[in-house]
Amino acid sequence: MSTTATRTTSKTHACRFFPLTVPVLHYLSLKTRNHSMSGETVAGVDWAGGKWLAIVLKDGAREEYLREEHLSSIWESDWDFDRILIDVPIGLPHDEETLDKREILDSAARSVTGRPGSVFPAPSRGACEAAKDGDDYETVAEQNQDDIGKGLSKQSYNIAAAIGEVDAFLRENGAASEVVIESHPEVCFRGLLGEQLTHSKKTAQGIGERLKALDGHLDNPSVVFGEICRDLDHESGEIDVDDVIDALGLAVVAAYPEEDLNFLPHDKEYRDGAKIPMRMAYWSEDRLS
Repeated sequence: MSTTATRTTSKTHACRFFPLTVPVLHYLSLKTRNHSMSGETVAGVDWAGGKWLAIVLKDGAREEYLREEHLSSIWESDWDFDRILIDVPIGLPHDEETLDKREILDSAARSVTGRPGSVFPAPSRGACEAAKDGDDYETVAEQNQDDIGKGLSKQSYNIAAAIGEVDAFLRENGAASEVVIESHPEVCFRGLLGEQLTHSKKTAQGIGERLKALDGHLDNPSVVFGEICRDLDHESGEIDVDDVIDALGLAVVAAYPEEDLNFLPHDKEYRDGAKIPMRMAYWSEDRLS
């Protein structure tokens, strides 16, 4: 795209939106043989190049993307979201009881993906708050140790501020806590593909494998993916292609009616100390284990 459009919402918030080119609007429709169109507006959200990237689907056919520094800006846009799937831990531990719940959820995700390293341990709520406030690694790691008796990797520290932002937003917005749901792209692609993924998403083969997973759930996923990447060319920051495929996969799963979704851990309804649900959404013809 050569221009940037701006719309101002009734909430006095200016939010940039980016309609994709006409060919994508034509191609982007969810296959109805696998699920009925719910008439809902949904988004898949991933952290990409220092900002949140949201791919928006409406009625399974209309598509735009938003790229914002804060999740609240996506929430306050003109879109009235029925469901948002986001690749970030939601429902944070602060003591032994909530840590046990969080570890059960993360363990289930690792088992489903067959890629233990793709699911990072969630930091404590206190550690995420400290990271959001700009504290250094040593301070945040010490807070995590004090809260839940666990060390903190540099990888977890690097995402702790974003986790803290989402957590604070959900605690301040009760309605959003039921709409914004944690998911994991690798779990989603595992469910959509119907078998274990064999290639890293950082490779060409891995991107191809994930596009294959979208076949049957999204018309011409390769065309859609390519057009999104092309339309991101004016954006600041380096946006990895795997962040785009992740957001697209999350959006496709979010477009399934909620009654058709599965949630990890199965047959459990966990909430953290702030009563925020601890669950991870995915779609699959059969439950994953």
